[in-house]
Amino acid sequence: MVPKLMHIRMFVAVYEEGSFTAAASREGLSQSGVSAHVRQLESQLDVQLFARDHAIAPTPAGHAFYRRCVQLLRTHEMACRAVGRRAEHPVGALRIGMIPTMSRSVFSRALMAFEAACPNVSVQLTESGGGVIASAVRQGKLDFGIVQRMPEDAGAADGLRHSLFTRTPAFLISSPDSGLPHCQPIRLRDLPDLHLVLPAGRRPLLEQYLVDQQVPIVQRLSWFESMLGAMDLVRSSHWTAIISGLFIADDLRRRRFTLNPLADPMLWDELLLVEPERKPLSSVAHAFLECLQRATEEINAIPISIATATHG
Repeated sequence: MVPKLMHIRMFVAVYEEGSFTAAASREGLSQSGVSAHVRQLESQLDVQLFARDHAIAPTPAGHAFYRRCVQLLRTHEMACRAVGRRAEHPVGALRIGMIPTMSRSVFSRALMAFEAACPNVSVQLTESGGGVIASAVRQGKLDFGIVQRMPEDAGAADGLRHSLFTRTPAFLISSPDSGLPHCQPIRLRDLPDLHLVLPAGRRPLLEQYLVDQQVPIVQRLSWFESMLGAMDLVRSSHWTAIISGLFIADDLRRRRFTLNPLADPMLWDELLLVEPERKPLSSVAHAFLECLQRATEEINAIPISIATATHG
């Protein structure tokens, strides 16, 4: 007997969410209904897909079956669009997730271009950390997201496709009277009195850079909210922060801070596009991504030109 598509969808949901309860919430069904679908699928295949001892965990057969199932669901979605949506018009709503690096600098410019091309599509923006955005994309709450890195938790990337969206250089940001030469490259290990604010989302990357370059830090401050608050602290105190070039591109033209690209070596932040693995992006999502890509390239050209031209 050929498994039903609904059985496969429920299996994929349980696999990606790691529990029947979370899968039921995602799919809008009862927990018992999801469990029944998965059990019927296991009965039809005559194989156990999940171990159910103390926690739900895929069996080796479950892991192998999952890879085929997401391909099947993606192909099914593409086939439905091919025959049922040829006259697809850009209408409806688009749900996007972005980390603050993108939403502060790029989103408004991309949105204006998109609204001119697709005036009948409403855009809903969720600004949050990369882990929250990736989880919402996997659950189908967002159409796609732009994040700094994939979550490091085991299994957190299940159900997601990710690809490089752009790279942007990192800058040290300090107060206007810090005494550092604005827009000139610096080596952090040469700074004798470094008080550094570390944003929670980028802390592992920055910590590794500091260790690799043997940078002495007088004091660290972890920052768990928006970096806009941290920038207010930096502007009026001895604290400094390492910020993505895209985030402070506009500040490079207005002398509200002292901004210095990192040198020997440069530090690049990579931003990733995350999308559901089980279905392709819609034509509307592709249209917005094109606007977003153009806006990103235009704005990112400023920090890239400064970092690469002055990097010694």
